[in-house]
Amino acid sequence: MLDGIVKDVISEKESAKKDEIAPVFEEKVETNSEGITLPTEEKIEEKAAEPKEVDENSSIRIAVVGVGGAGCNSVNRITKNGIKSARTIAVNTDKLHLGVVESHHKHLLGRVVTKGLGSGGDPTVAAKAADADKNELKELIGENEIVFVCAGMGGGTGTGASPMIAKIAKEQGATVIGVVTYPFKIERSRIHRARAGLKELMKEADTVIVIENDLLLSYAPNLPIDQAFALADEIANKAVRGISDLVVLPSLMNVDYADVRAIMQGGGLAMISIGKGSGTGAGMVEEIVSNTRNNPLLKVSYEGAKGALLHVEGTGGLSLGDATQICVGISDDFHEEAEVKMGARVNEDLANAIEVTAVITGVTAPHLFEDPKPPEEVSSEVWTSIL
Repeated sequence: MLDGIVKDVISEKESAKKDEIAPVFEEKVETNSEGITLPTEEKIEEKAAEPKEVDENSSIRIAVVGVGGAGCNSVNRITKNGIKSARTIAVNTDKLHLGVVESHHKHLLGRVVTKGLGSGGDPTVAAKAADADKNELKELIGENEIVFVCAGMGGGTGTGASPMIAKIAKEQGATVIGVVTYPFKIERSRIHRARAGLKELMKEADTVIVIENDLLLSYAPNLPIDQAFALADEIANKAVRGISDLVVLPSLMNVDYADVRAIMQGGGLAMISIGKGSGTGAGMVEEIVSNTRNNPLLKVSYEGAKGALLHVEGTGGLSLGDATQICVGISDDFHEEAEVKMGARVNEDLANAIEVTAVITGVTAPHLFEDPKPPEEVSSEVWTSIL
């Protein structure tokens, strides 16, 4: 399945050289003396940039907040892909990067603290900036049923500010789901910061979905660096839309907000895996189950998993029996009392394929919190994974 996503990312990069993707939503902006485009001071009051309401379940309010460079890149991709089930918010201490990001709303974090120059890779600076802006952030994020907080762990702004933003969203009644990337093993200083930041985020968010950069590298070792990071953004896009579209948009088998809340509240550490197959019958089911379980983006054991949200998409030929058997196969060795919810949607764009996005909660990954190994051992492991 990841091979398909890799091909999509490569073809997208090639087509982007010919045509620029038009912004999905217009947002009023101002330009400073250096020519950098910034969100206006009136951005909080502007509601015109929000996505159009969807008739089905339009009362479910979902926000996707990108924090820091990596988080804003994810929100940029989600917005460009035309998400209808949620509104997107980009939050960063770096005004230059914020100026090129597409989102429904933007917020330059800590104008007084950082002066728009970034956090310098220091999470404590970003945390102070978020604390200074907490009233503005509270108004900007607003009340929601679900809030996704996207960030890259190990840097400054995403690592330091995402816990505060998750806390603000949760205090306003939202079920908060973190979607974060974890640094490469060889990035020792970032690993230390990522470990501390992940612990803080897990204290505030209901569930945190972790995507390991090392596993992305092992699936696509030869991608150019810009396409490799675009791949991480696309996985985050799959995680967010796999959940939000199921709740808001019409489906063959609906998953309502109460289902998502039951699985995600107190879900702890979570992983995402994506599988794809084609055809019909037992062979197709086995192929998709194998692809989904063998393409995890976090090294975990499935045994004892506490919950899962399984999103099955296919063409009009997708049968209820096949969809059910796929979900049974994926959740075969979960905890006997695990909450497992399945949603199925028709997507004619998939041609003859069936695609599954699985978000599995309550998993354990002790290596995320262990002290980094010596550089020579890490280097050996990285090369082994590639070769």
